[in-house]
Amino acid sequence: MNTNAIKVGKHLIVLAATLLSLLPFALADETPRIKRTIEAATVFLVDDQTGEELAVKHGIQPIAVADLDVLINSVLNGNTPVRLFHQAVDEDATDNATAQMEFRPFAGTKPPTPPSPNMPLRQLAEGMKDYRAKRATWQAGIREYQKQLGGEVEGFIRQVSATQGSVAKRFDEMLAARNGRDFNRSDILGCVTNANRLLGTAGRRFLVCNSDLDDAPGKRKPRTTPLSSKELDPAVELIFVNTSRLPEQVPMFAGLPNPRHHANSMKEAMELVAKLVAPKPDSGTAVAELGR
Repeated sequence: MNTNAIKVGKHLIVLAATLLSLLPFALADETPRIKRTIEAATVFLVDDQTGEELAVKHGIQPIAVADLDVLINSVLNGNTPVRLFHQAVDEDATDNATAQMEFRPFAGTKPPTPPSPNMPLRQLAEGMKDYRAKRATWQAGIREYQKQLGGEVEGFIRQVSATQGSVAKRFDEMLAARNGRDFNRSDILGCVTNANRLLGTAGRRFLVCNSDLDDAPGKRKPRTTPLSSKELDPAVELIFVNTSRLPEQVPMFAGLPNPRHHANSMKEAMELVAKLVAPKPDSGTAVAELGR
């Protein structure tokens, strides 16, 4: 097993432990909370590792498991449904695999409430019997939810890692076959239009560009004009991940009306997404409720 595989395995163990530790406490919390407006969010990650110049010129690194942990843990602590997509950049985006996962809050009921100890003993005995049965059902439901979610998280991370490894390996083989002569390998337009399709039209939508956004595809001429509203919905929020602030100035994104954000790293970008998708208090009269 190589070093990268060992690192991924360690991250998966840590993530599984987080799933088991955070969810019961979050869902069993009985402290009064403020009713919040919850809006589903969709996040599309453009993951570019097409050349060493990305790190040298722009501080861009391939998305790591630790970066995803930031968003995953935040989602698990909250109650906002989040759909996450990942696509690696290569020379032709039309046939690329897109990893996806949907984080859904626990849909079961709140933990059952034990009966009052002040009721008559016979009623108390029956009440406790009923409470224990309901509690066992509730615990079985939340454990099944944890098990299923843990498997989905692991599957998503493995798919991201597999795609990254496959693309990198293929690029190296092509470079070796060409005796080091470089080639176009960045279908950025294809990634963006695919993201626009998968992001849909509902809820808050984010396009996280972990890329220099230099459109250099293998099967067509590079795009040198701004994206149209059909190619990228103006309501999609853009998050540019780099340290140079040069990628957001490329012609394709010039003058677009989309909301813009900047992050120096993927970890910072995931923290920003987590903050932006957190539910906001209702603008009207706040309503207190127990649990979530």
